Amino acid sequence: MAATYTIKEQMEGFPLFQMIIIGCLRLSEPIAFTSMFPYIYFMIRSFGVAKNEAETSRYSGYLASSFAFSQFISTVQWAKLSNRYGRKSILLLGCSGTAISMLVFGFSTNFYMAMFARALMGLLNGNVSIIRTTVGEIAHEKRHQALAFSNLTLLWSLGRCVGGWLGGYLTDTDKLNLSPDPNQEPVKADPNAPFFDKHPFAFSNIVVAIILSCFIIIGFLFLEETHDDYKHKRDIGLDMGDFIRKRLGFTPPDRPWKSQRYTNDFEQSEFLIAEEDDEENTENLELQSFPYDEEDNKKESIKHEIMQKENSQDSASPPTSSASSTNDENEDDSIRNLPAQVVHVICNDFMIKFSNIIYAEFFPVFLAKVISIDDLKFPFHIRGGFGWNSDAIGWLLSFTGLLGVFVVSFLFPVITKFFQPKAAYKIGLLCYPFIYFSIPLYIFTIPQYYPGIHPFVSKALLYFTACLTSFSSSLTASQGIILIHRASPKRQRALINSYNMSMAALSRCAGPILFGWIISHFEIMGYEGFSWWTLALFSLCALFYSFKLTGEEYEGN
Repeated sequence: MAATYTIKEQMEGFPLFQMIIIGCLRLSEPIAFTSMFPYIYFMIRSFGVAKNEAETSRYSGYLASSFAFSQFISTVQWAKLSNRYGRKSILLLGCSGTAISMLVFGFSTNFYMAMFARALMGLLNGNVSIIRTTVGEIAHEKRHQALAFSNLTLLWSLGRCVGGWLGGYLTDTDKLNLSPDPNQEPVKADPNAPFFDKHPFAFSNIVVAIILSCFIIIGFLFLEETHDDYKHKRDIGLDMGDFIRKRLGFTPPDRPWKSQRYTNDFEQSEFLIAEEDDEENTENLELQSFPYDEEDNKKESIKHEIMQKENSQDSASPPTSSASSTNDENEDDSIRNLPAQVVHVICNDFMIKFSNIIYAEFFPVFLAKVISIDDLKFPFHIRGGFGWNSDAIGWLLSFTGLLGVFVVSFLFPVITKFFQPKAAYKIGLLCYPFIYFSIPLYIFTIPQYYPGIHPFVSKALLYFTACLTSFSSSLTASQGIILIHRASPKRQRALINSYNMSMAALSRCAGPILFGWIISHFEIMGYEGFSWWTLALFSLCALFYSFKLTGEEYEGN
């Protein structure tokens, strides 16, 4: 059984500053991704591309899938680039791509331009898998991993809160002059209207792009490189950041490139290892490369790094056989060599992400759809929605995001103390079937359908369900990351995370397209609830599949 740690033990020596910096970069994706949800229904209607109310869901799925498909084909490539050029540079590049694509999306004048912007966002950003790898390299002690990886989920919840509020509050959908009849063509904007009246979705996206630019600057100045091959190289951004920290009264850590003696000794030792094949001669040269008046701890630390490089070379193929080395690298990159537990967790995560993206995309659309009382008949005949505006949807998303922050901050330390990751993972999965089964039935609690009921009831039920979803998704996401991290060989973690994110992107691509078609089909028939009940059945299958997980750790870790 894996060891459990008290909250005090988890916090002792925790790399807090670097987790805060990587957290800023982590926030960028959920803010950008969720800021569109409160107004996506109104945006599609303003484009006039959907011929009727049912097709709105289908086109919403197309927008989500364009992002996910682009991310699916690019995530592994970004992970390989992070191995070649370091984590930090690729992370900053990904955030920059997201900021640019947000501006394009905000100024979109038709559906196809918006879909191009979403595809561009997925193509230019593979940060999720790289951030997971980076966090594992920052919090390399096992007692810190539960807290570190749960913070990724906390930041997603916080970003969802901020993104949902920004998208709902800064986008005034009342100025769109949309007809109450969703089947009518939208009114075109007046060419002489104010700038943001002609581009009603631009302002929120400009604000998001500015926030992302601030995160990029923070990362450039303060994020440390974690890749073993690049973390000792000089970082101009860190030099500037250390100068700022000193000005503010803080003491930055010592950087290896600031010690000329250290740099010369380390480079000389690398040269000696590359030239000498004989182990005994190499050890003698290592000892001779240090004068006797050096501090002992400095000798030992550099010698340890040298021996690590030597061992890594010895464990690989001989230096003279480049073809053999390439074969070893290809074997590590092959998905056929992944541990069975990793494959099971990735498959289970695929199923969870599939259902989560459907909820995230279509629940706000269901809330925004026009109320159609004549098409409601308990329990099966359901058409239309709750008639909420973007501001009300944004507040619901923000509230549930705050709940996710609360869950991760206060409940996760308790959960990780009393439950193993596998058990906590299954607890989260138990909630999904109930959530998806209940959502369409809440439409019968609105006062327009049942005049004797208070309007608060339907809103309270929707908030409760959204909060329960936030709890479940936070729990399964964080525990799934831990299960994958511990079951993965260290040399394959970056690649495994990229495979996991690629499969998650594939689920986010297939889910909206498939469910968009299903929900449109059932809505035309007048039985929209069956689409959500189909999703509940799928989530039940994910729960049963989770029993294949054993929670075992990779022996070499």
